[in-house]
Amino acid sequence: MKSNEGGFWTITLFAANEIPSAVVTFVALIMFLQMNIGVALSTLFAAILLLPWVAQPFMRRLLPGMGGDRWWLHLIEIILAGTMALFALTLRNGMWWTMLMLAWISTLSAWHDIMAKHYFMRRTMMAQETHHLVLRALSSQMATVLTYGLMIMAVGVLQIYFRQRSQTYSWALGYYILAGAYMLMTLMNMLLLRNAGNTEITTTRQWPWQQKRWKEHLIMLLLMLMPQGLMFYSRTVFLLAQPQEGGLGCTLQEVGFAHGTIGVIAFLTGVALGKGILNKWGENRTKWPLTICLGLSPAVYLTMTHCKPEGVWMLSAYTLMAQLLFGIGLNACRRYIENLSGERYRNSVNPLYIPAISLCIVLPMALSGFLLERLDFKLFFMLDTLCAPITWVAILCLTNMHKILQHKDDRRLKDKSQGKGGGKNMIFDENLDKDTLPLQKQKEGEQRFPAWHK
Repeated sequence: MKSNEGGFWTITLFAANEIPSAVVTFVALIMFLQMNIGVALSTLFAAILLLPWVAQPFMRRLLPGMGGDRWWLHLIEIILAGTMALFALTLRNGMWWTMLMLAWISTLSAWHDIMAKHYFMRRTMMAQETHHLVLRALSSQMATVLTYGLMIMAVGVLQIYFRQRSQTYSWALGYYILAGAYMLMTLMNMLLLRNAGNTEITTTRQWPWQQKRWKEHLIMLLLMLMPQGLMFYSRTVFLLAQPQEGGLGCTLQEVGFAHGTIGVIAFLTGVALGKGILNKWGENRTKWPLTICLGLSPAVYLTMTHCKPEGVWMLSAYTLMAQLLFGIGLNACRRYIENLSGERYRNSVNPLYIPAISLCIVLPMALSGFLLERLDFKLFFMLDTLCAPITWVAILCLTNMHKILQHKDDRRLKDKSQGKGGGKNMIFDENLDKDTLPLQKQKEGEQRFPAWHK
């Protein structure tokens, strides 16, 4: 099938790819908070659920033996739909059962992400068609809005309507609806997805740590994303916490609309805007402005702790600004991820993009809850905001060190190519007259042996 056909299959494929991912990334934390297990454990368990995404480079090595990836996609989608329905049916079984089921959903979602991107690349001939890439990004964000936005708002409405029942009952109804919608997408994928052709997509044979100076790039990426990792879950805790606890006391409907809808759209807009800025002015001119934008996002929530915005529209305005800055600044991380991936994988579907970002934010996300239990929200977001300039200085120092080391490597290679260093490893200049070589060797022999030897 030709790749220039309509891209409706792209919408359904990546919508089905993003729904379970949004469940474990955004929805799980809100569920944990309503189970009253504490802020520290809630953020810790939610961060643990992202570990399968960190392990994607290891999972990709199994890809060549999977054969017909389309049928693997359908199988994973059916299992995911069944798991969501079973999860809704057994949601009252306690915290550990909930954690186990969400971990299983996260593992299947990470595997489905690998298979979906593999299928996409094969069918679009290495992702050369721009409209498929646009549809892919839009469908992923639409699915996030559906899950993190509409589902959270629906659960909030159900908790008001069934106020006599437990909150678990409303969550179970929400997951039943989500499982039905996901099964519908699975059936659509079965009808729309075709054979992707025989185009062979090779997986990476080289680990990130086999790249040159991978530790420096990973450290700089970690420093750059540390303020975002600390803020990622703490912002949701801040919105849901009661005013006497220093939070805003928002309802699920307000969180779903402001963060799950407006915030997601703002993030997508910011990513597109930052990518356009990077392509227009180049990496050297935009590296630090994008890095600063990435670090300014926590400052918006610090402002919210003082202003205490009231009403869903004021909350949405602050969220729009924070997520827009986050999306713009995230493009600054691309260079370090490309250096980790190597030259072969510097494309729009970089296999290390999501795993590298997940790896760098999992630890700060897990620790954010423990810090929140010991600090109030004002002090926490103040420290998070101050963390950004500290990381900028550290990145600047590491960048200068990297330049010095790179200069030494280049000079060493230059000296080697010019034959400096002498000894047996001496390399003659290619422009040297071949007739002079015997004479040169003769002179070396005269210097090597004493006169009496003759």
